[in-house]
Amino acid sequence: MAFDTLKAAQRLRDGGADEPLAEAVVDVVVDASDAHVTGEHFDQRMALQDQRIDARFEALRAEMYRMFAIQGGVILGGVGVIVALVETLN
Repeated sequence: MAFDTLKAAQRLRDGGADEPLAEAVVDVVVDASDAHVTGEHFDQRMALQDQRIDARFEALRAEMYRMFAIQGGVILGGVGVIVALVETLN
């Protein structure tokens, strides 16, 4: 919906507002309408936020798998060392 700023300012002047007041009121209305968030804009921003969260969880999941693999390797290595020591001592 288009907002006719000149017509709005003229209506304010016709209603008794002086020129600076009419211009200021029109500016405030224009600024407020520019700041209005539409449902579509909100949905787009939420979808973008969901994508960012999903990417962070995926990175966390990958890091956890890497740490589990390292931990498993250390445990298996330790068991191997213990088995080798037991066999050497027998």
